[in-house]
Amino acid sequence: MITLNLLRLLLVFSCFIFIVQNSYGQFKEGANWLFGTKIHLDFNSPKTKVDSFFFNSTVAVGVATISDKNGNLLFFSSNGRVATRQKVNGAYKEMPNGDLVSATPNQGTWAEMIVQSPADSNIYYLFYTTGDLQLPIPYPALFCVQIDMRLNNGYGDVVPGSKHLLRRNAGNFKLTALLHSNNRDTWILAPNYTNDSISAFLLTSGGIMAGVTTKSAKPLSYISRMKASPNSEMLVIGGYNPHGAVESLEVFDFNRTTGVPTHKYSLPSPDSRYPFFSYAFSPDNSKLYTGTIGDATNPLNATLFQYDLAAGSALQIEQSRNVIFNRANYSGIFDIQLAIDGKLYLLIDSAYLSQISCPNFYGAASRFKLKGVKLTAVSGGGTLPALNQTIFRNADKLQAQAYRNTICEGDTVQLSAYGAGAEQFRWKPANGLISPADTSANPVVNPTSTTTYKVIGSSTCRTDTAYVKVTVLPKPKPLVMSGSQQVHTFAEKQQYLVHNQTAGNSYYWEVTGGTIASGQGQASILVNWGDEGAGVVSVTESNAAGCKRVTKLPVQISGEPDLIIYNILTPNNDGKNDAFVIENLKWYPQNELRIFNRWGKEVYQSKNYLNNWKAEKVSAGIYYYLFTVNGKAWKGWVEVVK
Repeated sequence: MITLNLLRLLLVFSCFIFIVQNSYGQFKEGANWLFGTKIHLDFNSPKTKVDSFFFNSTVAVGVATISDKNGNLLFFSSNGRVATRQKVNGAYKEMPNGDLVSATPNQGTWAEMIVQSPADSNIYYLFYTTGDLQLPIPYPALFCVQIDMRLNNGYGDVVPGSKHLLRRNAGNFKLTALLHSNNRDTWILAPNYTNDSISAFLLTSGGIMAGVTTKSAKPLSYISRMKASPNSEMLVIGGYNPHGAVESLEVFDFNRTTGVPTHKYSLPSPDSRYPFFSYAFSPDNSKLYTGTIGDATNPLNATLFQYDLAAGSALQIEQSRNVIFNRANYSGIFDIQLAIDGKLYLLIDSAYLSQISCPNFYGAASRFKLKGVKLTAVSGGGTLPALNQTIFRNADKLQAQAYRNTICEGDTVQLSAYGAGAEQFRWKPANGLISPADTSANPVVNPTSTTTYKVIGSSTCRTDTAYVKVTVLPKPKPLVMSGSQQVHTFAEKQQYLVHNQTAGNSYYWEVTGGTIASGQGQASILVNWGDEGAGVVSVTESNAAGCKRVTKLPVQISGEPDLIIYNILTPNNDGKNDAFVIENLKWYPQNELRIFNRWGKEVYQSKNYLNNWKAEKVSAGIYYYLFTVNGKAWKGWVEVVK
């Protein structure tokens, strides 16, 4: 029997978390686990990376976590607070609208789940049950909000006004999600608070449909977990006895089209002192694992059972029960969770995660290891991030993917292999792949042509093979660019152009040391250069496939341009030769101009001349100028025509 004290402990340290993604193939959305006392597990490599994380959550509970298809963390939630992947001073930053519950005293979340929209890959739905965390437990309510990853500079934010109440009097712990038979939409399941019915809400491209409620043929325990099989065809929930303990496992078939669960059979607990508490299906859906839990009224003991669901009848399945692990001095097996590597991980009240390396196999062949992954700290929680099992529907098969399936000639791309419990890898062919990278789970390749890579993954359990194709597209041909590579300072309207342009290609110009005066996007530009120094003209050519080639031309900027002095002046206000003009004056700022008539008499004088002498006070004729700058002189004549 579960005592009230143990229940209080579980309520403080437990939170059920589920994640689902709506594409048919398996990717790495479940690669990051964040849970307990700020523990972060990264499953992107065969050797799980363990680290700590910091976030301003109110209690040390598990979190709902979602990654992108390549295994990069997107965001997570913890007890009703939603964090971005952005770190400030080492701590994850909360979304601007990410506080969902703290406005109400004592409010927290009992369960959280993240589901990607089938209509928009940038939209996620966060489902959560919330209520007063103080015992006695009130009736929680089931809510959802939308999170748009395009908001908050690409770090994501809760969409204002998107909070939606799905149902009142929801079960406090249990949420799960299963894939619809169309392999696109998602069913979200939650029992009612009295645990005698289960409601299913369908998330479609049009939003969340009205719930379908099914009466349960068996009473369900209000402290029980609920776990779906990876293929979304089965559910397991703890059965209820009058004392609130989980005295049996209730297994349901699930209709993926209608959303209706149908009770299939019960698996009774062999010892009522240590009821079932945690469960997980094997990745091939053939085995069911369940862990027991006790309380202070009985000696400490933890047992892990395995059932062979292919054994036959309900009685035969019950008789197939096998003890995988049993140990005194452990208070229980608090959670079991499948990972993208195809292995099961267990929380057994220690500073380690236990591990089942071959969960599809029966008995000792499943390879249970008590101390599988050393944690950075004692977990401090009663739950793992129980990601929804549909993410792992192909976890029993070796998976191979490329971070980009299409690349341009000369580019590199990272490949990745995972699943099927594989621990060693061998990639072929050698095109762009150099040893020892061919034995890595995540090699970087530089193929010279379109290539289908084969990877063989193996472990003591099995060997499997997967394939991934990388398409290589051609880059634009090398460009020939022309233009002056030696210019004076502040030279204007200098032309640069490409000669062998390809029809339909686009051109983007960049200039260092100057500015583009005109022509951006065309095959020719005019450049205004700046002060003395090294300059560069760069053009990026893009073809229809999106591949690019960059061509650069170095330019040296130095010296002043020669003065150009015009010797005709016709001050008739026709806009032509109305003033005495000396070009390039701005390079010669400290100047002096003196004008003399033919008898040597000075008729005009100006320091810092600005091309403004119009011969207002002189008659037509020949005049002589003396232009000086820092001791250097230019002499000549100018004719005034009136």
